[in-house]
Amino acid sequence: MAQPVSRLLFQVLRRNLPTSAVYLLVSIMDALTGMLIPATLAVVVDAALGQMSSAAPLVLMGVMLALATVTEAMRELLGVRTSTKATAGLRHRLAYHLVRLDGRGRTRFTTGDLLTRLLEGAAETARLVPVAVSALVTMLTSMGGIIALFLIDPAVGLVFVVGAPMVWLLAKNFLRRSTELTMDYQRAQGKLASRLVNALSGIRTIRAAGTTNQEISRVLVPLSELHAHGLRFWLAQRDMGWQLSLMAPVIQVSALAMAGYDVSVGSVSPGGLLAVSGYLGFAMGVFRQAAMLAQFGRVRGAAQRLHEVLQEPVTSAGAARFPQDGGGAITVRGVRVVEEGRPVLDSIDLDIPAGSVVALVGDSGAGKSALASVVGGLRAPDQGRVLIDGVDLADADSTEVRRIVAYAFDRPALLGDTVRDAVGYGDLPVTPTAIKSALRDSDSGAFVARLPERELTPVRELRLSGGELQRLGLARAFCRDAKVLILDDALSSLDTATEVRITQALDRHRGTRLIITHRMSTAARADHVVWLRNGQVAVTGTHRKLLALPGYRAMFGQQADDTLAVTM
Repeated sequence: MAQPVSRLLFQVLRRNLPTSAVYLLVSIMDALTGMLIPATLAVVVDAALGQMSSAAPLVLMGVMLALATVTEAMRELLGVRTSTKATAGLRHRLAYHLVRLDGRGRTRFTTGDLLTRLLEGAAETARLVPVAVSALVTMLTSMGGIIALFLIDPAVGLVFVVGAPMVWLLAKNFLRRSTELTMDYQRAQGKLASRLVNALSGIRTIRAAGTTNQEISRVLVPLSELHAHGLRFWLAQRDMGWQLSLMAPVIQVSALAMAGYDVSVGSVSPGGLLAVSGYLGFAMGVFRQAAMLAQFGRVRGAAQRLHEVLQEPVTSAGAARFPQDGGGAITVRGVRVVEEGRPVLDSIDLDIPAGSVVALVGDSGAGKSALASVVGGLRAPDQGRVLIDGVDLADADSTEVRRIVAYAFDRPALLGDTVRDAVGYGDLPVTPTAIKSALRDSDSGAFVARLPERELTPVRELRLSGGELQRLGLARAFCRDAKVLILDDALSSLDTATEVRITQALDRHRGTRLIITHRMSTAARADHVVWLRNGQVAVTGTHRKLLALPGYRAMFGQQADDTLAVTM
């Protein structure tokens, strides 16, 4: 784990190299200016005690103070800019990776957990740049301060060097502890965020059940774990702090005492004593390195959390293109999909003719949505192949796959600012004529016309029923001139009359249509029915043929009984 995380941190530095280099340069200038002030002050004091009439030392002191003020302000501004830019880059990279993950990768992380990684984890990791620059500058100024102490008074430098190594013995252990504790703390944050997101998405259910207090208690369960990890982190910092607070004054007082003795014997001037005091402050930066290591430990802990997501493999993309004259013929061979250690699909073989309408039926958990995801290229199978018009999806260009395959889901997410944006949402522009046609075919035109601003109504102002939402999702799928149209239970919230009208529009679609359904009427209108049971194809055929099977009829329950009663 350590090597990939170090590689990720190196990439953060490399991708922000220009701003980081400027930030480092300004920080070094600020440090050098600060280091020259004690020496300048020593000259001013010695000149005053020697009753020198020259004003040059005072002018030099004023210049140094002004320069120090300017460089410090620039350093602060560049530090914020650099970390902000790095945060944006990490969030963009993580979000882009998440979008490219197939079903296997996405199911490993909950929504709330991903939010904490995307927001806090990225921001904490991006602090690498200011932390690294600050650590480097502090180390350089500490070394410069130690060297200055030796040049002014070797005895003082020796006293300091003898005590400094003890700091690193403490810091080494604290770096490891802070990394582990940061990861534990952010994991607990992820659990808390996941429960909160889950509760927010189920507000209506909570209100209907009258379980507000119980839900608050459930959401806050990880709070005790979060408190425990946070307390351990601050206790570790406290222990590090009091140990350093004991060592630092001992070293500082010993060094100043040695410098005072040397002044009394005349080997160091009074101005030299002031310089020793100033440079001793820089040399004491060695102790601040321990705090830098604590911050670096937090950065590494957050980076490991990001790495856990970034190491998930994305859907591979090839370069193969689909034939222009293809009709959307689908071939599935030996497909196997495994989730949480159990097969969701096992040994699936299917041949779906181009231009046909295929109903995919089965009990809940039979693997219908998993098969729809595999067929459309949203998820790569763990084993087996899926071909459209003879081209293996594993070898196909991902842009091409999205061009020839369109989806409509049971609970579509409306993306974009307006209804028009949501319906035309995609990687290719959609004409206004195509949007109007899609609204008509999805039976959405009437209720969209009643909206305050019709197609330009903001999505955030919509208050839609489940059926209206599904119809807009269908409209988005109809906008694409796709060769394969996959409806993942996208008709489930529609009334019968609306379903009939949309089905008639589907009949005008020239491509292959794969429809997941729980309604017998939809299965009856399909050219073929694929019956899935326990992740395998139980049987295929026409609805009329399968209706003779007791298990198939039992799956539709009262719908099948009513149909048989009518036909008898």
